[in-house]
Amino acid sequence: MRNLQGRGLTEQDINGNGYKTTPVIGEKALVKELLASGLSLEGVPGFYTDTNGEWSFVSSKRGIMVPVRDSQGRIQGIQIRRDYTEKRKYRWLSSSGMKGGCGAEGWIHMAGPVSKSILLTEGPMKADIIHCLTGLSVLAVPGVNSLKYLEKTLTVLIEQGVRQVMTAFDMDFLRNSYVQDGYTELVNRISQMGIEYGTYLWRPDLNGLDDYIWGCACEDK
Repeated sequence: MRNLQGRGLTEQDINGNGYKTTPVIGEKALVKELLASGLSLEGVPGFYTDTNGEWSFVSSKRGIMVPVRDSQGRIQGIQIRRDYTEKRKYRWLSSSGMKGGCGAEGWIHMAGPVSKSILLTEGPMKADIIHCLTGLSVLAVPGVNSLKYLEKTLTVLIEQGVRQVMTAFDMDFLRNSYVQDGYTELVNRISQMGIEYGTYLWRPDLNGLDDYIWGCACEDK
């Protein structure tokens, strides 16, 4: 909670986004509650059947569960922002390879309502923070090199009235060749769809757009 508030989110924002901490105990109770509600766990990432043939939920390192939503607000999957780690901080909730389990996909996240102009950034949580701080509509790919569903998603959004995409990736893309290659591919795909696009740049010492917006807000106080 403190970490999220330190990035500009209010308690109302946190609850509204549906963020939860990963369960460290009570997985069986969670499963029983879902099944008792009449829900099916078949094909849902994170759930699997144990050696007794009973449904269970994967155990995960401590972190924040971030719902990844489509343009209608429906949860497609969940990313986990893991605590106490610097490498691979974000992981998909998945039960791939487990009996009855299901893997995760590189779903694209929409924060806020669909509007004529949208921002495009990297990471669902970053998109949520930018939307909460500005009210802008923000689309997020899982990573600048994870573009599997970008064209499909943009096609749907264009049908819903989107006419402009402004990219807003972390400023380190200016000096990271690996990220630059992914960014070039991303821009090419947008260009081929015939939609107007541009790029936002800001102070490089505040790497992410969320950092920049929140940093400026704090400076003004």
